[in-house]
Amino acid sequence: MRRRVTAVILIGMGLTVVLLVLPWIVRVRADADKVDCLRRFERLGQFAAAYSQPPPGANAADLPQAIPPGTLPNPDLPPDRRLSWIPDVLPFLDQKLQPAADLAPRFDRRGAWDAPANLDVGRTRLVLFTCPGPLPDPLADGQMPTQFVGIAGVGADAATLGLGPPIPAKAGCFRYDAPTPLRTIRDHDGLSSTALFAETADELGPWVRGGFATVRGLDVTDGAKRPVGRGGQFGGNYPGVGGFGFADGSARFLTDRTPPAVLWAHFTLAGKGTDPIPGE
Repeated sequence: MRRRVTAVILIGMGLTVVLLVLPWIVRVRADADKVDCLRRFERLGQFAAAYSQPPPGANAADLPQAIPPGTLPNPDLPPDRRLSWIPDVLPFLDQKLQPAADLAPRFDRRGAWDAPANLDVGRTRLVLFTCPGPLPDPLADGQMPTQFVGIAGVGADAATLGLGPPIPAKAGCFRYDAPTPLRTIRDHDGLSSTALFAETADELGPWVRGGFATVRGLDVTDGAKRPVGRGGQFGGNYPGVGGFGFADGSARFLTDRTPPAVLWAHFTLAGKGTDPIPGE
């Protein structure tokens, strides 16, 4: 009888330890995933750094001094039928994490995003475009989604805006039909203050597809989803925060309590939230 009581006590103590330790392990793992998320943004930002500061031995003339167009230019197709901006930056990404440069020659650059050759490439999951933790499921026809998108500015039409002069208050880094010179960003809000990429869990699309799948503006209309956080436009993979990569290659989290005016300033090249924001 005494042995049974002792066994029950030991089992109870063991369960108590497990119940205490498991939440700690989960928290530690979640914190590690969040840190790794920011590191991926920093790695993704290397392509912008390579454009502005070529590595030793590189020919500066061979490197465009600009953020690439938000879609592969194709006047015969609307933006959401084109290839995204991602195929053009694959050679500039961290090849140690994944040899993604090998994918670049396989694209049918004159075809739509769902041309057979492009669909085939799109079935490759890009590690650098997914958040650490549980991976999102493949989409229709095995297409792999991206959880990182380029930032177009503010509003549904932000990616269609030109650069002026003057620069439209709602214009951001990514535009569908033209590159955005890095000097334009430096000369206005500055590289470290201008968001280039954002993490999202909302309406994921294929990384090969142009349009909303890979370039998004901040929706500030009445009734829009919250800007950041669970169920929001950006973030949603970690409680209360969203990861953002900036044009200088840095990365940080913004919270679901970040004021809309601050988001506006980060999302635009020169707007600084000068237009009224619904709900404020």
